[in-house]
Amino acid sequence: MSTEPARGSAATQTPASSRSCPACGGKGKPVGVVTVASLITGDLPVGADGFQFCASPGCDVAYFHPDTGLRVGKGRVRVRIGQKETGSPRPVCYCFDHTVEEIEGQMRATGTSTVPDAIAAMCKRGLDHCEETNPQGSCCLGNVHKVIQEARMKHATNAGAIEASSTASKETPDCCREEQPSVAAGPETRRNVGLWATAGAVVAAIFSSACCWLPLLLIAFGVSTAGVAGFFEAYRVHLLGATGLLLAVGFYLVYFRKGRCGPGTSCAAPDPKLRRLNKGMLWVATAVVLVFALFPNYVGAFLGSGGASTPSAAPIPGEARGYAIEGMTCEGCAVAIQARIARVPGVTRVEVLYDEKVARVWTESAEDPSDDRILDAIAAAGYRGTRQ
Repeated sequence: MSTEPARGSAATQTPASSRSCPACGGKGKPVGVVTVASLITGDLPVGADGFQFCASPGCDVAYFHPDTGLRVGKGRVRVRIGQKETGSPRPVCYCFDHTVEEIEGQMRATGTSTVPDAIAAMCKRGLDHCEETNPQGSCCLGNVHKVIQEARMKHATNAGAIEASSTASKETPDCCREEQPSVAAGPETRRNVGLWATAGAVVAAIFSSACCWLPLLLIAFGVSTAGVAGFFEAYRVHLLGATGLLLAVGFYLVYFRKGRCGPGTSCAAPDPKLRRLNKGMLWVATAVVLVFALFPNYVGAFLGSGGASTPSAAPIPGEARGYAIEGMTCEGCAVAIQARIARVPGVTRVEVLYDEKVARVWTESAEDPSDDRILDAIAAAGYRGTRQ
């Protein structure tokens, strides 16, 4: 291994803050351990992490370490460094063997070059290995376009061509970046769709059980519940269907759909923490959906065995009346009706039996309150009652 220390001590000749080549003063470019290990002969230098690449023409240093002062000469690199060579061939693309001479020949013959498109096509197939083959440790397309610009300037015959060349020189595309926007859009879009589908399932489930819980909520705030239960009950089946469909979409996107990702892209190796978070959110949403979708089935147990749905065994003073009630869909409805009737002056006790669809009302007298006032209370709760 030929690593040359800087003249004098590393501490005095190459300060830790320096990122310039100690031989020529050119600005260095960071390279990874993989690049250094793949391209230099001999053993990997101690502290290979942190090396910089020197691209200055005419400089014999290929890599230098700004902290230790170590240098790796270009003679120890397995490939010709195109930026430092003056004789043919001068490599510009190491993955697919394109040279400066090839590009210049195309520019002389046609005024354009097919090399950038050829490289992009191969990168799209995942065949690039820039980090292991290119001495600078990154994509070559920036260098390719620089060569094209220089050749265009050399052969330009008018100001328009020179201006076009100047504009093109501002663009330094990267084969590793070109495909990222379209690739990233896939998983991001699916993630958004999955979140919206899961949220929609929760909302649909909440409204599918609104025929039971909403009247109770409105009564707690003293708001009229007329027509509420019947409205949501009419759409309950449709809302439950939408809930199931949206929840199925969420599970499909999280567990079954495979992403279309290019090799080496970020979505090809998804973040496991994010995947666990998405799955956890999906299952939490499923639990919420079940709680609300099945609310009418267990609301009786939630409200307890007494009150609205259990007749009293003890004798109750006063006049007893019976009313048949239409439109109750769960025991929550019975609670809403009972609360409304209990507010009528002269009513001493109310029992609403959901299973029998009747209300038993005890009043202070047979005439007061009138049946009409009790029936109006039932209607105010959103149901239709008739005297038995």
